[in-house]
Amino acid sequence: MNSGRPSGFKAIYGWMLALFLLALFLSLKTPMGQRISLAMAPLVHIAQSPVRWYQDFSLWFEQSSSLQSAYVKLKKTTEEQASLKQELSVLRTENAQLRALLKITQIDGFDWHAARVVSRGQEEKSRRLMLKISDALEDDVVVSQEGLVGLVDTSDSNNAVVRTILDASIAVPVTKKGSQLAALVRGDGEHLLVDFVALDKAPNIGDILVTSGSGGLFPAGLPVARVDKVTAVAGGVFAEVIASPVSAWGRDAWLAVAARQKR
Repeated sequence: MNSGRPSGFKAIYGWMLALFLLALFLSLKTPMGQRISLAMAPLVHIAQSPVRWYQDFSLWFEQSSSLQSAYVKLKKTTEEQASLKQELSVLRTENAQLRALLKITQIDGFDWHAARVVSRGQEEKSRRLMLKISDALEDDVVVSQEGLVGLVDTSDSNNAVVRTILDASIAVPVTKKGSQLAALVRGDGEHLLVDFVALDKAPNIGDILVTSGSGGLFPAGLPVARVDKVTAVAGGVFAEVIASPVSAWGRDAWLAVAARQKR
């Protein structure tokens, strides 16, 4: 049994010696430069790491700057497109207003001129407007696409100040189409009061009162007021009528000014 154990050790020793000789032979076959390069490879890799990190950081920074530049450019383009879209919407609205003004200004005996609204009074329902218009005269009639706005109060060569029909200084002769109603509309700053209305001829709530043309100051047929309230006055002869302007001059950018041709 023990005689077999030395031969086993000899066999293992023989194999180890053979492997050592094979490794020695292969190392002698490999050039010295290659052996040094292989040995130095890990050190070179470590030494080059900062360079690689710098290159990676530079690439990231360039890409980040490029993305930032692209974002800024895209944001600017988007803002410009939004601005152009808004301007186009405003132009379309103003164009629609001007086309509507053409319909309401087909009235004989007056020369009509479009005027841009420059400013409005601070009141919720403006009693004063300023228009950009040349050579307007006092008491020229001002209308919107819906109807009567007021009269030119003062003017110079470039601008005109307008009193709207909410101002108490203006009285407008009105009627109701298809009726014998004849009344005066005057403002109280907030509403329109319709004076001298007989109870049996009083308009109904929602009716539209138009200029009658009496007195010659206002063209006939311009919408003026919408009736909001009708109340019988004590005695039952007259009616108290409260109305609101048909024109929404606080919204429109363009109005029309009528100059009587007889001037």
